[in-house]
Amino acid sequence: MTPFLSKRLLINLAVVAAAVGANAFVAYAQICGQRDADARMLRSTSVRQNLDAYQSALDGGLAALGRFETSGESAPAGAATSMAATLTRLESDLRGELAGDPAMLDALARLSADSHALQHDIDDALLRSADSGASASRPWAASTYTHLGLGMHRVEAALAALRGEENRALRASLAASASETQRAMFLLIVTMLAGSVLLIYTFGARESSAREKLRTVRALGRNDERFRGLFDDHPVPMYIVDRETLRFLAVNAAAIQQYGYSESEFLGMTIRAIRPKAEISRLESHLQRSDATHHGRTMAGIWHHRRKDGSTISADISYHALNFMGRAAFFVLADDVTDQINAEAEAQRSNQMLEAVIDNIPQRIFWKDLESRYLGCNMAFARDAGLAYPEQVVGKSDADMPWRDFSSLLNDHDREVASTGVPKMNFEVDLMIDGVHRTTVTSKLPFTDGDGRVIGVLGSYTDITERKRADLALRLQSRALDASVNAILITAPSPAGNLIEYVNPAFMRITGYDAAEAIGHDCRLLQRDDRDQEGVALIRQALAANREVSAVVRNYRKDGALFWNQLFIAPVPDQDGVITHHIGVINDVTDLMRYQEQLEYQANYDSLTRLPNRNLLRDRLQHALIVAQRHHKGVAVVFIDLDGFKNVNDSLGHSVGDRLLSVVAERLARCTRTSDTVARHGGDEFVIVMTDTVDEKSLIAWMERVRVSISEPVWLDGTELYVGCSMGASLFPQDGEDAETLMKKADLAMYRAKDMGRNTFQFYQPEMNASAGTRLNLERRLRRALRDNQFLLHYQPQVDIVSGQIVGTEALVRWRDPEVGLVPPSSFIPVAEESGLIGPLSEWVLREACRQNKAWQDEGLPPARVSVNLSARVFQQRDIAKLVMQVLDETGLEPQYLELELTESTIMRNAEEAVSMLNELHALGIGLAIDDFGTGYSSLSYLKRFPVDRLKIDRSFVSDIGISGDDETITSAIIALAHSLKLQVIAEGVETSAQLDFLKERACDEMQGFYFAKPLSTDAISELLQGGVGRELATV
Repeated sequence: MTPFLSKRLLINLAVVAAAVGANAFVAYAQICGQRDADARMLRSTSVRQNLDAYQSALDGGLAALGRFETSGESAPAGAATSMAATLTRLESDLRGELAGDPAMLDALARLSADSHALQHDIDDALLRSADSGASASRPWAASTYTHLGLGMHRVEAALAALRGEENRALRASLAASASETQRAMFLLIVTMLAGSVLLIYTFGARESSAREKLRTVRALGRNDERFRGLFDDHPVPMYIVDRETLRFLAVNAAAIQQYGYSESEFLGMTIRAIRPKAEISRLESHLQRSDATHHGRTMAGIWHHRRKDGSTISADISYHALNFMGRAAFFVLADDVTDQINAEAEAQRSNQMLEAVIDNIPQRIFWKDLESRYLGCNMAFARDAGLAYPEQVVGKSDADMPWRDFSSLLNDHDREVASTGVPKMNFEVDLMIDGVHRTTVTSKLPFTDGDGRVIGVLGSYTDITERKRADLALRLQSRALDASVNAILITAPSPAGNLIEYVNPAFMRITGYDAAEAIGHDCRLLQRDDRDQEGVALIRQALAANREVSAVVRNYRKDGALFWNQLFIAPVPDQDGVITHHIGVINDVTDLMRYQEQLEYQANYDSLTRLPNRNLLRDRLQHALIVAQRHHKGVAVVFIDLDGFKNVNDSLGHSVGDRLLSVVAERLARCTRTSDTVARHGGDEFVIVMTDTVDEKSLIAWMERVRVSISEPVWLDGTELYVGCSMGASLFPQDGEDAETLMKKADLAMYRAKDMGRNTFQFYQPEMNASAGTRLNLERRLRRALRDNQFLLHYQPQVDIVSGQIVGTEALVRWRDPEVGLVPPSSFIPVAEESGLIGPLSEWVLREACRQNKAWQDEGLPPARVSVNLSARVFQQRDIAKLVMQVLDETGLEPQYLELELTESTIMRNAEEAVSMLNELHALGIGLAIDDFGTGYSSLSYLKRFPVDRLKIDRSFVSDIGISGDDETITSAIIALAHSLKLQVIAEGVETSAQLDFLKERACDEMQGFYFAKPLSTDAISELLQGGVGRELATV
């Protein structure tokens, strides 16, 4: 018989017992772990509830203050005490619940410190609101509310830190519970039956836990509902926007009311939709900066927002970042400050108008501090004080003013008004300013701040000296308008126009109308029938727009005389902004306008010839081209340059040249029509603009008349003068369609006329541009030649006519151009003179001639002088003597072996200065000669004063010896004149024996020319000097 308790049964029972025991152990361990987790969850829920209650208590105090700020509703009595008790109780509960967690206790301590400071401020604010009535001023409430909001932000941060610590502890507890559950599952798999029972028990426990968690979530939802209630009921418009998409996530009722959108409309919009287009870029820029530098709460300032109805408001924006519904978001407050800004703008406009009135009335106004230092004044006071601007009075005292001798009296008045607070009105003050007695009617009032405290003195005065002297009755006329030096009138709008209601005495002085004749009449009586004026149109526009205006108009006095009126008109509005009157200030600027006309004339007309100058020429030519294009007509531009004028100017002086230009200008004016323009372009150049030109034939006939007219002799101071003219013409439209092109081409044609022999005219031809280019190319090559030392000197011997000996040489410059070979002086000297290169070129010639002459002497050749031509530009240098000495020192040449040749025109350009400069050169021992003598306008009185050694007869006279009796007579006269002045004479250009014989007979001293030798190179001159200097001229 098998025992009741068999071994297998015992084993099975043992296995079952082990399995049951294992499951019991797992179940017990799981139940214990779950019990701890449940206890931890209950504690976490309690802590969260206490923290939410803590925040709600503080939010309740802050909400009570917000209701007081918006509606004036005071907090209930005892609200502060109740809140304090609640917060104390909650802190005690939290300490008990967190007793086993030091980190949480430290976070609670920090929360308690921030909370106590905030609680204290809320208590004070609630007590102050309870003491204030509903109608009392509440500006402090808004600032206090903002300040408490910042404190609340810190408390919320501490609460969030506590919640975060609690969440981390709860997650750790739940994680441990989950680990235990996994071990239980493993044992349950090994022991199926026992595990199933334990699993059922475990799932039951987990279901209970899930239900508890659901209750916790619902509790948190109720907390969110409480937050939503505070958010929706807050009086300040608030909304939450997604930080990435800028889409609205939540808005409160105040925002819905402020912007006019419904909540559903808001949630479908972004914040760009409430911004005007002009501020979108500013918004984007601000958000970029905010993303880069955002820390805590941001005060974004004033922004323009757009309501649903299209109207615009000004909103004061502040915001801070938060997490909302799992998203990074901005919590934004948008307080409407439109009314406040409008009020400030209106106040600013009123202040500006007040300042304008104060500065434009003649009554003197000032204000001082308690120490009688000036804080400001109007313009009339500044003028009395001798100041240019009212701002200059700041910081000064009466001791710094022209009435400094009476500063003690004036300061006593200031102290009396400031100490008593009683105004001192309309009292007379007698002053002595710069020895002149003055009487003023002065008023002084206490100058107070916004709290009514006296901070200084506000005063004004009117100088009544002249009125007291003139008539006792004038003392009643204390208004500043009557003392104005400008005419002032006041008008009122009516169906009949702007009728004059008042005029001051200056009105009669300026216009001739007395008050009786002006009052009741339209202010346009001064315009008479002259209504079509630019200034009048400006005034009409300003009157229609109700704004100030200043314009210069033509007015007429009572006797019909014209005067220019700088009229200032200012509208005067009533308290509703309706214009009731206008104030007009008349300033007679007739003298100024005449002066401006004179300046305009000077800017557009040549003062010498009274012809249009370049400015007016340009305007008239452009206008003529516009008219010609519109009517398909022609225009001619004629450029005129006088021939021979430079000789007259250099020889007879600038005064004679100026008078000659005036005569030429008159002749040109007589040759033109009234529709044409004759202008002086500068120097001896004139330009004529001819309109309605039909063909070249008529223009040729006109230019021929001009040429003949200018060529007629001119008598000035008993001297008969002759000048010619070279003319160049360009035509519109064939030669150009703009003024600059036509002027340039007429100028090119004029230069072609000069190249053609002068005293003629030329029409522009396209190839002239190439000629101008050639001239520019030549100048460029000349500059390169100076840089690269491409010049060389040839020398022409100067021979004693009696002995035939070579007594000197004349240095003549040549140019060895790598491109074209040897270039004669006639091809490049004119360009060098025009381009300013003649100066450095002449200096090079002087230095090279001296160097070569010294080299010949060093070689043992007979010493002889070398003659160098000096250009007018070099001679007119103030330091010409210094230059010559420097060259002589550098080369070692003795001064007696250097002779400088100067033309008549060069010396006579400024004769007095030439005498001084020639004396300096002569004192150095240098020889001086007048070149081309007889071709200019030398004055014998100056000639005898010039320290020259010889006269050089121009080749034009020598070449006609034997042909022209006049030239022979002139040559003989020059030789006789020179000898009578104890000067030597040298004739240039001698090419025939007949010329030589004639000169011998007249005892001419020296000669040079092809008859003896052409200009020779340096080596050729050396050979000539080595061959002997005593050659007989007859054998040449």
